[in-house]
Amino acid sequence: MDWQKLNGEILYKVSRYLNFAERAIDTEQVDEVASCGVSRYRAVELLIANYLDLDDLAQKYYLPYMLKCLDKMDYQNNEYHSNISFDYASNGNWELKRDFYAPYEIFVRDDFVYDFQRVIPQLGYFEEAFQYPAVYQNGRLWMSVTPNEINTMKEPISKARGKTLTFGLGLGYFAYMCAIKEDVTSVIIVEKDKSVIQLFEQNILPQFVCKDKISIICDDAFDFLDKMRGGEYDYAFVDIYHDAGDGAEIYKKFKKQQNKFKTTQFDFWIEKTIKYYI
Repeated sequence: MDWQKLNGEILYKVSRYLNFAERAIDTEQVDEVASCGVSRYRAVELLIANYLDLDDLAQKYYLPYMLKCLDKMDYQNNEYHSNISFDYASNGNWELKRDFYAPYEIFVRDDFVYDFQRVIPQLGYFEEAFQYPAVYQNGRLWMSVTPNEINTMKEPISKARGKTLTFGLGLGYFAYMCAIKEDVTSVIIVEKDKSVIQLFEQNILPQFVCKDKISIICDDAFDFLDKMRGGEYDYAFVDIYHDAGDGAEIYKKFKKQQNKFKTTQFDFWIEKTIKYYI
């Protein structure tokens, strides 16, 4: 079996669906398929298999391991979701607002899973609408506190300790979750855009329960890296890209300099997915 070819086909089909038809499945369609005597989850499986045009091999070896129905409360009870709220706000070309997933809208829920020869994208959906905070730059989504963000940052947050450095601000989710940890003494955020810093400081930072641990440095990530001294930070997290597409070159550039900081542990957002595309 040509797993490399199968992986490529699956990822291509999923990417096209997510970019052009992520809300193709809706409650009415699920109701109709489920009325034939299958579970609602199986109805979604059948619908997504149809929309992705999955053959028998893909349905057998990929589909059961890709798709998951998520529980809203698992994410609404997240510390950040529970304690941070804001109305619409903007500054320059940046906007803070609330966005939402429609019922049965398919989205990426986690980093790739590598299972022997298979590369399996992780997709999810909710049976009800799910609201989440988001920050946009020039109308383009930059960061949102969605299941994907929460799931892909669990491991880096668990590793953060001592003096923690993060490249990229967004909505401050990573910084917030690290700051509430007892073994994190400070969180230093490197962000180059003054407008998004101001937006964050005015609307989000005042709500942080451990805001005294937070400091923000307005600088380009690579300029900061050039000035950074070895042993200065215990942990560093890099999240200055939209996705694996634009993240690959940034990742490679960081990795070239990472060895200069042997006592600092570096991690990168969606690293497994980025490595697949390198």
